[in-house]
Amino acid sequence: MAKIKKVYDRGFTVIDNLVLNDEFLSWKAKGLFCYLWSQADEWNFYVKEVAKHSKGGKDQVTTGLEELEKAGYLLRNRQRNELGQLKNNEWLLSDHPKEKWKNIAKKRTNKKKAPMTDFPAQDNPVQGNPAQENPALTNTNCNKYQHKQIKNINKSLSKEERERDANVIEILINYLNHCAEEWHHVPIMFSQSEVNKLIKAVHGKDTRGLKEVAEKTVVYGEQYPQGYLLSCIKNLPEEAVNED
Repeated sequence: MAKIKKVYDRGFTVIDNLVLNDEFLSWKAKGLFCYLWSQADEWNFYVKEVAKHSKGGKDQVTTGLEELEKAGYLLRNRQRNELGQLKNNEWLLSDHPKEKWKNIAKKRTNKKKAPMTDFPAQDNPVQGNPAQENPALTNTNCNKYQHKQIKNINKSLSKEERERDANVIEILINYLNHCAEEWHHVPIMFSQSEVNKLIKAVHGKDTRGLKEVAEKTVVYGEQYPQGYLLSCIKNLPEEAVNED
């Protein structure tokens, strides 16, 4: 048995013992709460920023924050402007668990199990068309073109093929921002030029890997998500060619 003798110095944080004695919280969550509670009210809270100040990385910070949310000590909201557009995050922290916050966290957890996890959705006729039902798609497989010819592929695509690729990217961007919201990141904006590059890159690719691509972009592509997403799409395997 050991006795603790406190040695005080400058700088301290007053925290209610309730959160520290909560047996349903892990030590990780308690330590994270103490760090957040010690910051000023106007301090900008970002997962990436918090992770810089301790070992363990973003994954531990993310799971710790989720634990605090489920226990009712943390509420993360998305602020909107007068037009209803998503802006910055707002984090509310309490040293007493709030039942209302627990209920909100529970609803958000259930929302994560939404049909979006089935991307690309089979019930979307544009994405669900198998290659063998659209012979024109096999004729534009990028493997059949030399490097200098790739930039001219879109000129030879039919209207239906261009619309199909554009629709795939629209669904991808929507799912991407769905993931960003779940991770409490700001929405990822794309210029028309960046969207056009994505549309060109996705042609002839196996779209079954796009769900994973979107999730990886949110987690690992923070510095330049638009470029990271484009690179991931280009690295997707080609769509299988029906040789019958």
